[in-house]
This record gives sequence, C-alpha cells and structure tokens, in this order.
Amino acid sequence: MSSETCAVCGGQFPFDSTVHLLVHTNSEEGAFDYYVCRSCYEEELAPLVA
Repeated sequence: MSSETCAVCGGQFPFDSTVHLLVHTNSEEGAFDYYVCRSCYEEELAPLVA
C-alpha cells in the first residue's frame, strides 16, 4: 500500500488515511495540491472551512 507525507506534520501515512487537500487560489500561484493526515485535517484545517 502506498503512503503519503502529511503536508502539516510531515508524518508518513497510508493513502487511505489521508485527506486530499486541493486549494485553488485566485493568483498566479494557481492551485496547491497536498495530502494531510486525518488528525491534522481535523485539528488544523476543518475549523477553517466549517
């Protein structure tokens, strides 16, 4: 099974226990495409979009 590196904490996690984070910016930078572990998502990112 493949693993992904969490963009927040840097840990290695199985693909099926990560959240795919795709943020489209309104700038020349375009889109940010990351994977984050569920723990970091729930603690750090979910409150931002709630």
